[in-house]
Amino acid sequence: MKEVFSEEHRLKIAVDIDGVLADQVGAVLGVIEREYGLRYLKSDINRAHWNFAGRELWSEISRLLADPDYTINLPLIEGSQNGISQLADHRVCVVTARRPNAEEATKQWLTMHFPSLTEYHRASTGTKHAIPSDVLIDDLDINISEFVKSDPDRDGILFLHPWSLNETDIESYSDQVHYCPDWKSVVRAIKEIQRRKDI
Repeated sequence: MKEVFSEEHRLKIAVDIDGVLADQVGAVLGVIEREYGLRYLKSDINRAHWNFAGRELWSEISRLLADPDYTINLPLIEGSQNGISQLADHRVCVVTARRPNAEEATKQWLTMHFPSLTEYHRASTGTKHAIPSDVLIDDLDINISEFVKSDPDRDGILFLHPWSLNETDIESYSDQVHYCPDWKSVVRAIKEIQRRKDI
């Protein structure tokens, strides 16, 4: 039976795009192979600031996101659409560190794949704690760590990839952090957070 929450019991959930909704790394690795003839796997990207052939991966991503065709055609993270649909009883918004030059194409991509996600926030890495929400779902430990340390009543869900852990102090907040490798575990974590807050 579907749970329906009253307004006071609904969670405000902020969801990152890259690595949580969009398979940004999978897409950029395909471009790197085509443009540079270099083949890497996602498992090779073992930290946030990863370099290849003297280039910084995230700089490459920023370059590519400036192209609307690239941005609009980004593939989905497996299970993300179903996961978002299962959070429909909560207030879900998008938060991203993408630059303003990618915003229009990003919003088009969201409308195509996640039409229910109409609230959009832009925040640079490490500042997502400024977004008014109870829960943050993100693939970088620095964002989760800053979010949960800003308020003991907040919860963070770290969407695990090989690059997610970067020697932050996230372990110090273990009672507020859930480590989730896929969307099924994200939905379970949200239910657990909801139950705990309702006690």
